[in-house]
Amino acid sequence: MHVPSPFDLDLVVRSHGWYDLAPWSWDPGRRILARPLLLSGGQVVRAELAERVEPGGGLALRLASQGRPGQRQAEEARRQLRHALSLDEDLGPFWRRVEELMPRREELGLPDLRWAVARGAGRMLRSPTVFEDLVKMLCTTNCSWSLTRAMVGRLVERAGAPGPLGTRAFPTPEALAERPVRFFRETVRAGYRAPWLRRIARDIAGGRLDVEAWRDPALSEEELYRRILDLPGFGPYAAEGLLRLLSRHRHLSLDSWVRPKLRELRGLSRQPTDRTIARWFRPFGEWAGLALWLEVTADWFGDSPTWPAPSGGA
Repeated sequence: MHVPSPFDLDLVVRSHGWYDLAPWSWDPGRRILARPLLLSGGQVVRAELAERVEPGGGLALRLASQGRPGQRQAEEARRQLRHALSLDEDLGPFWRRVEELMPRREELGLPDLRWAVARGAGRMLRSPTVFEDLVKMLCTTNCSWSLTRAMVGRLVERAGAPGPLGTRAFPTPEALAERPVRFFRETVRAGYRAPWLRRIARDIAGGRLDVEAWRDPALSEEELYRRILDLPGFGPYAAEGLLRLLSRHRHLSLDSWVRPKLRELRGLSRQPTDRTIARWFRPFGEWAGLALWLEVTADWFGDSPTWPAPSGGA
């Protein structure tokens, strides 16, 4: 698979915590990203991605399936993975904005994001479908990361279509729509999210809601934001987090992990207000949220990298 330059698979995979949620699997030692993919014909294949050794070699893709996947299935798997790795997102305007602002960084109180330009950072790991992303985002609200991981794992294990090597794909809206609320409460143990997960799945499966159309770049960010806020259970944190996965980066998606991390990074004795934080990142314009995210996650990718452990939104 062809990739833009510069590109670092680890930067995309660990751009946030999705790599740690089923059905994704990340081997940091071998730098192999894997997951089952549900294809349009109902077939589930297991995909593995690894960086080619030779410079500029792109990504090597290996597929496992019950039968040999044909050319059509292989192309569909590539399309899903290109979307998941944000490979077709043009970050050039963001990197140019960073370069324009860096000479005035100290004057404006901006984070040093030259590392992001040099390494090609800013692509987010997404799910193959908007539905999977919004379900996972809802499962991050008002809870620990370990609880998020457990809820998503139970959804996949109990409702996902079986695939090769004992794997299961992420469940479809149709698969979840037929489950009673009791399934989400007692099996998934989704708590207050249970009726909302079922309602969203039923609305999509019934054709009343088309979240996959939200990828359309013709939709303005504010219109998209309003549509996400109309979803049951989605407040500003979850809506702005989902916007980031839809390549819309103006909103900041402030939560109980981001706020204190900014205070720590900037050596402040008191927590800054959300209005103050918004003012800090206003020079980045439509890329404000991405600039903020790269500031708070830069230490994940330094000489002594830390691993992300998001705690959920507030």
